[in-house]
Amino acid sequence: MKKRKSLKANFVFALTGNLLYTISQYLVLTLLIKNFKADEVGTYLYAVSFVLPIVIPFDMQLRNFYTTERKDGFSFHDYQAFRLVSNALAMLVIIVSALLIRPEMFLTIFLVGVIRIIESQSDIYYATVQRAERMDYISYSKFAKGFSALLLVIICIYLGLDVNQILMGWCALWFAILLIFDARITLKISGINRRVGIVAKKEVFLSLLKMCLPVLLLSFVDKFAANYPNYIVEGKLGLSALAIFGGIVYFRSIGVQIINPLGAIVAPRLANYWSEGKYKIFLNLLKRTTLNAFLLGIAGIVVAMLFGKWILPLLYTPEYGAYTDLLVLVMVYCLVTYLYVYTGTALTCMRVHWVKAPIHIIAFGVLATLMYFHSNTLNDIVINMIAGETVMFLLYTVSFWVLFNKIKANGYVPKGLFKNIV
Repeated sequence: MKKRKSLKANFVFALTGNLLYTISQYLVLTLLIKNFKADEVGTYLYAVSFVLPIVIPFDMQLRNFYTTERKDGFSFHDYQAFRLVSNALAMLVIIVSALLIRPEMFLTIFLVGVIRIIESQSDIYYATVQRAERMDYISYSKFAKGFSALLLVIICIYLGLDVNQILMGWCALWFAILLIFDARITLKISGINRRVGIVAKKEVFLSLLKMCLPVLLLSFVDKFAANYPNYIVEGKLGLSALAIFGGIVYFRSIGVQIINPLGAIVAPRLANYWSEGKYKIFLNLLKRTTLNAFLLGIAGIVVAMLFGKWILPLLYTPEYGAYTDLLVLVMVYCLVTYLYVYTGTALTCMRVHWVKAPIHIIAFGVLATLMYFHSNTLNDIVINMIAGETVMFLLYTVSFWVLFNKIKANGYVPKGLFKNIV
């Protein structure tokens, strides 16, 4: 295993890789908007919204659990075997639900599902190099995937292929990258031998399932809530409106890809500080990362207000110029989201992530209620999203401080509200 890199170097690598990957995905969406009908783009975006609330929950945040796992805990191969089973179940749910709910979109939904499953497999391999603090490989891999997908789309559009044919090529390309690079190089870097013998031990599988079940519920609520506005837009305003909405809301993903790498990097250190009782350092690191997220959110709002009316027509089509106000609202939504991202990471490191489930359920209840009574325009929908995220931020903040002070003073307790169920 090669020498670990510094926190700063890891952050630069992770930030660069995630940004390049997200920008590549964004350019793919831009090319689709410019070269296909709005309904076709809307179908693709709906398929993404359909798949994510299934695939992401079944991921069960295994990457986070493995990177913060004790040295004498479960091995990578235990986690990887569990991910294989959970991915298979996720794909089964996608197939059955797509046939029952949206059979007319089945092929698109299926292909997007395969792409996300491949991405999920790469993600568990990324956990090995993240744990070894070698984020540079993740950066290289994400860049290769993003750039290759972008190049593939350009070639396919030139050849006159349709959206589903593009997705088929995308599946084949990423599967090749997974087998040739991710599944081999990550283990070499992290010094992990290939698995031999039994694939999954029953007792290990059940232990991981017990640990991850709260996360499954949490992730389902979280991802369903995140994609719920897309369902409302498609149901009330149509696929063409969804294409416009999805194109503008995608700016959030660019910000998230700046926020998430820092969270992935600091998670092992936060976990170590917490387990060693270094509470002051734990809090200081959490405060610094949250401040960085706040500044990023403010920057997004300023850019949208000053340059939105020129950016949107340039990136998409002239009709998008009328949606500058929507872009500003999306940036406000991003700001509120960024404020609690690292608090959630801290709760995971404290092994009290179970508290996230009721928080997300309550926030989604607020969002769904607002959507029911007032969602006649795209602006209405984003305002409702801001309100739901504000509730989330407040609940996360209060829960963190209560749990932090309670556990710091008394340690974990075996029963009651503050028990450590992991």
